[in-house]
Amino acid sequence: MGNVRMTDDVEKTLKSFMKHFGALNRDIPEARNAFTDLQKTVHKDGALSAKFKEIICIVVSVLNPCEECMVYHTKQALTLGATREEIMEACSVAIVMGGGPAASHIATVQDCLDTWAPREK
Repeated sequence: MGNVRMTDDVEKTLKSFMKHFGALNRDIPEARNAFTDLQKTVHKDGALSAKFKEIICIVVSVLNPCEECMVYHTKQALTLGATREEIMEACSVAIVMGGGPAASHIATVQDCLDTWAPREK
């Protein structure tokens, strides 16, 4: 993917990710289903809430970096009630751990938030 920003249209990125992830059923159904089962197990409320786990996934996605993952997990976190403030505070931890490169990747998360959770004016 190189340095191409995929989040110029986060809805398009999310739709493309979901389409391609679903298409894994054609080529590697057992692996895709095992991964989906693992996600369902891990992302349940437990000692940590599902919302908090999604926020953790955003930070990990920033540090890896995986733009599609940032888009997907930001959408999931917002759906579970995360606020812009919670997500951005978590992203500050990514900057501590990943420095300048992490800070540049947070722009993807900001694009998502600007689309799905814009700042109140």
